[in-house]
Amino acid sequence: MFANEKQRFEKSKRVISVGIFVNSLLALIKLILGMWAHSIALTGDGIDSAVDVLKNIIGFQGMRIASRPPDKDHPYGHGRAETIVSNIIGLSVLIAGIAVLWSAVSSFGFGKVTITEQMMVVGATISIAGKIFLSRYMTKEGKKLSDPILMANAKDYLGDVVSSLAVLFGGLMIFLTGKAYFDNIASIIVSLIIMYMGFDVLRASVGEFMEKQENPEIESKIREVVKEIPGAFNPHLIRVRRLGSYYVVDMHLEFPKEMSVDESHAIMTDIEEKIKSQMPDVYDVTIHSEPNGK
Repeated sequence: MFANEKQRFEKSKRVISVGIFVNSLLALIKLILGMWAHSIALTGDGIDSAVDVLKNIIGFQGMRIASRPPDKDHPYGHGRAETIVSNIIGLSVLIAGIAVLWSAVSSFGFGKVTITEQMMVVGATISIAGKIFLSRYMTKEGKKLSDPILMANAKDYLGDVVSSLAVLFGGLMIFLTGKAYFDNIASIIVSLIIMYMGFDVLRASVGEFMEKQENPEIESKIREVVKEIPGAFNPHLIRVRRLGSYYVVDMHLEFPKEMSVDESHAIMTDIEEKIKSQMPDVYDVTIHSEPNGK
């Protein structure tokens, strides 16, 4: 399985490289236009894209570590590295949102700054197009590679689209009304969206750390496999742990009291092999045997 992890890492690396390139370009465009337009909203949106670049670099390092095979100190592999990186991504997004909110609130109604709304509209439109592309691309590749880092990025990029829509709305309202405070309002909306997306990523990764059972389909498939194999009964205490992109299964099975250890072991081996063949994301299966009817 971990030979495939190397291939998966190489594919994920190419996806991350696309994210770094596109986000670097978007960050540069939005920061330049945002400062030129004196727009907190567009500048904040640019800061968020710059944070995305940093996240992608960190994500690349996490995937590199996660692709390593098991060793003496890490018998289950290094899959948790992806979970740790997802937490870092979520936290960095949350901090970026707080920074934008502080800037928007602290400058609300103070001074008379001329906002160049045309630059806001241009920057937001470019950002929306770029982020829609990245969100769809990351979602497609994340599902294909079963990569939580790519899926976390895809979710964040979807939130970025909404953030850029808020910037676009603020620019259009300034154009229609001449009121510069719509930039602050757009900034607050952007910050709240950024913070929500950061919290959402953190919630998912923390759930994995706490070993929350998030995939009931695996348990259902395990029960179906056991039904197909004679000699094993009553699968129970089925526990599924996610370690990055793969799962570890622990379960209890009952066997007839008169069955020998060799026979029950052969059945358990057969069950383990069938579970792994039908569910490639399952790395390890541990089965505890019990006498039937106990």
